[in-house]
Amino acid sequence: MIAQSIRFMGHRCFKDHFAGFDEIRPVNIMIGKNNSGKSQMLDFVEALCAGDVAKKGWSCEITSILDEVSLKQIFPPNRSQGELGGNHWDDHGRFFLGQKVHYKLDASGKVADFQVNQTVLNQMPGWTVHERVLKARIEVLSAAAAQWTHVLGGRRFIRLAAERNIRPERPRPEMSLEPDGVGATNIIRRYLNSASLDRDLIKKSLLEALNEVFGSDATFSEIETKEYDRNDQALNGSWEIFLGEESKGLIPLSTSGSGLKTIILVLLNLLVVPVIAGQPKNQFVFGLEELENNLHPGLLRRLLKYVERYAESEQAIFFLTTHSSVALDLFGISPKAQLIHVSHDRASASAKTVGAHLDRLGVISELGAKPSDLLQANGIIWVEGPSDRIYISHWIELFSKEKFREGRDYQCAFYGGSLLAQTQVATDEDAVKELVNLFTLNPNIAVVCDSDRTAATGEGAELKGRVARIQEEVSKIPQAHIWITAGKEIENYLPGDVIGKVFEKQDAPNPEQYQKFFASESKDAKADSY
Repeated sequence: MIAQSIRFMGHRCFKDHFAGFDEIRPVNIMIGKNNSGKSQMLDFVEALCAGDVAKKGWSCEITSILDEVSLKQIFPPNRSQGELGGNHWDDHGRFFLGQKVHYKLDASGKVADFQVNQTVLNQMPGWTVHERVLKARIEVLSAAAAQWTHVLGGRRFIRLAAERNIRPERPRPEMSLEPDGVGATNIIRRYLNSASLDRDLIKKSLLEALNEVFGSDATFSEIETKEYDRNDQALNGSWEIFLGEESKGLIPLSTSGSGLKTIILVLLNLLVVPVIAGQPKNQFVFGLEELENNLHPGLLRRLLKYVERYAESEQAIFFLTTHSSVALDLFGISPKAQLIHVSHDRASASAKTVGAHLDRLGVISELGAKPSDLLQANGIIWVEGPSDRIYISHWIELFSKEKFREGRDYQCAFYGGSLLAQTQVATDEDAVKELVNLFTLNPNIAVVCDSDRTAATGEGAELKGRVARIQEEVSKIPQAHIWITAGKEIENYLPGDVIGKVFEKQDAPNPEQYQKFFASESKDAKADSY
């Protein structure tokens, strides 16, 4: 019987409330204040993977969906004897297919409060279900419930602790990576220097991933390990990791910041540990604690995006604990992630899946952030109206190969055509009091404007005054952008074959550069429209 929702109680601070997961998604974020119980949630995940929740003596509350394989094991089609009577599958088991059952397991593993749809429990076409049959059905289902399984069962759990470091280490033959980072230097040393191991796993795969996460912040050209000689009493015989940058040469990792070490540890767990274990990556569950420690928000965002891509491509499962609002911002709209708010009322910890927008606001407030700190798009693209948003968002999705998403990486907003005359994009020093300042809403800004040029006026025609003014204002803002269409409006970029498919019109021509796309009431204008 496969559990869909599972909660626990009785472990450390979870004394009075069942807490756990309504479902498991590729990325599961436990967000909350320090000492709220997030690490204990990871303890529960680890126990689920190992299959020893019952051994821990914790109580559980479980919801399962009854599937055909599980049901045929307890209601075999070829059996008819016993208290049930009739054919166990045809007369009993098949009625429970797809049904939910709710039950609790006490600290000893005994099933209690077993609940199933009463109508289904009494179902037996052509017969009146005897009391002994109802009792037998519940006994069979309850016995199976005690043998429940979970999607995490049998997977290997890897944990990266909040307190972690990479230090110089003396050589040892075994390769293992502890939650606090012990063993990292030894693993890299072995892969770089052993004739039997693939050094490209470090020299290429790990280094490329490191540069992907760092982006423009740094570019590492090489990774090496070096042994300290006997003249250094403290480090005698120890090896250390060195990273090279073109302008700096090789630098020992001990002189680098904790953020760099965190990223290396994450990448070692994701790229190297599965190879050492000889297991496919989709059999791993990663528990990563407080990755935000000593990481700049921009760097943290790129690391979390790397984790998200890894979860999707490798079919691995992640559980992250955090008290950073960056994770809520990044994963708040992701269909492959869920947010679980862990809180503590000074008596007991509790956990709740964050769904509604108002729930997110509550979490933000608890973390000490303002809504404007978080629930603001990373950038705004100002467009004339709804149709422009459709084109722009679709083109961004195509050209970025779905890397950038509206609502997370940017948001489209409408300035309403001629209403542009009542707006401005300006710093406080240059702003005009009478105009609405788009810049103050978000400094990361792009503006899209129709040129409104016609075939009669041509390319050399002057822009409308409001468009020319906005163009000049945007040019003064660092990192701001403006796109003024080369044609009359944005629809002039649409290819004829796409238009033809939409309107079921064969051999539709490409719109001309300055052609009016939509017909107006004027007869002359209709003649010039697409």
